Amino acid sequence: MSWLQRIFIALLLTFLSIVSVTGTIALRNVLHLALLLMLLVYGVQHFSSERVRFVALGKAVPISVVLWCSYLLLFPLFAPDGRGALANLLGKGMWGESILTWVLAWGAILVLGANQLGLWSLALVSAVPVFIHLVLLVFAWSGFLQPAFYTDPTLETAVSSLFAVLNDPHLVQDAFSAFPMGFRGIEPMHGNLGYPASQATCLALAVGFSAWQKRERTGLIKATALIVACFLSVVIAQSRASAYFSLLLVLLALVLHFWIHRGKNQRAAMLQDASWGWKSMVITFGLLAASVLLFVQVASTQLVWYSMGDKMALGFRMENPKALLCEGLPSDLPEQIRQMFPKASAEYVQALAEGLRGDGARVLMGRAGIELVQEYPWGLNGGREAYQIRMSQSCNHVPAMNYSHAHNAWVNLALSVGVVGACIFAWVLLTFFQMGMRLMQQDVESTHGMLLCLIALFWILRGIFDAVYQEHYLQMQAFFLLYVGLIALKNDTLLNSTE
Repeated sequence: MSWLQRIFIALLLTFLSIVSVTGTIALRNVLHLALLLMLLVYGVQHFSSERVRFVALGKAVPISVVLWCSYLLLFPLFAPDGRGALANLLGKGMWGESILTWVLAWGAILVLGANQLGLWSLALVSAVPVFIHLVLLVFAWSGFLQPAFYTDPTLETAVSSLFAVLNDPHLVQDAFSAFPMGFRGIEPMHGNLGYPASQATCLALAVGFSAWQKRERTGLIKATALIVACFLSVVIAQSRASAYFSLLLVLLALVLHFWIHRGKNQRAAMLQDASWGWKSMVITFGLLAASVLLFVQVASTQLVWYSMGDKMALGFRMENPKALLCEGLPSDLPEQIRQMFPKASAEYVQALAEGLRGDGARVLMGRAGIELVQEYPWGLNGGREAYQIRMSQSCNHVPAMNYSHAHNAWVNLALSVGVVGACIFAWVLLTFFQMGMRLMQQDVESTHGMLLCLIALFWILRGIFDAVYQEHYLQMQAFFLLYVGLIALKNDTLLNSTE
């Protein structure tokens, strides 16, 4: 491995580990730029000698990705707000950065050649926000974090708290007085923990099933431990959708695995495989079972968890969602809720009423957003504020329930870059899912195939419930999908340098 490749890997791992960590935007942008400059230098120096690889890599990029990036570049020319679209492409770091990350994923294959990053390494760097959260959780539970941290929760104040306690043990804050449920560490938003945790779970599941097939006990236990760590992190942070999606990802991995092994002889072989290493199997299923039991205990005893379904159901049952958002909730809302939920207590009715500004409001915004997409099918300016602008225009005033986005990535995408753009992006995600399915059909032990299926399905489904097609989430999607997709081709022309 050359010195350039070593530096490139170090910078790339650092970039991927902090891409969703709060307070790292400047460092993330510097690393992104440095990696792209290294790619440019490599391209200039090696184009003549590796022309075949350049061409082969270019042809290997799915046409849907090329069309998506081209659409984003051309969108300012025909967008209803062309000047705003150009600003969101270039100046606000949204679509432009995502396009450059697609390029970076392509370039990582080019620069690294056969020295590619392993899936376990990618899983670990994806889980860095989870590790930070769990370490800070231990500090919080132990009383090491000082009041200054809770006032300004950053890595800097966390380190200052640790040094303060080491210098004066009397500063410990009520150690072990109560477990800090709802603790998010340095993250103000659930998503900055939930999305990387889910992506790390996808990677760990692929690695874990590969270890199971190859009878690698250590690999199976390590993968299971990472899945459990990610799951516990989102449960403790009370990122409810992420917790449910963690369970869904495990279920999807099982379905994919058993579906691809659907032949009778193969099922018998799998049962034989399950009998090896009973200790590792006990540890694996014990960890998973303990995590699920903890989740059931939390979800069944805390109002914020077990009321979630009814709050969303209420959002579907309310009539005229756009009118509610424009004019506000009716004064007789508690009475309406009592009629819908006659057995509910007064406390629960109040929680459901408040939920129409939270979980229920997401449903209202999604329903209203579909109406807005029908009114404005050509998008606006590519910005995340497109929903807010269109909602104000539709209401003819600032809505009483004014939200910055629809909490539905597909609605946000259609309103920002148009229905055509949303369809093209859906094509991109489906392309990688189909690639994964094809790889698994060709080779039942294809780790990369399962991973592509899981990541693509996760981002497709997660977009229904939150705004995940914007900002650094686009970079996560772009890099991991294209990088894993190109590696999965296992093409010697792509991976091996001619020098």
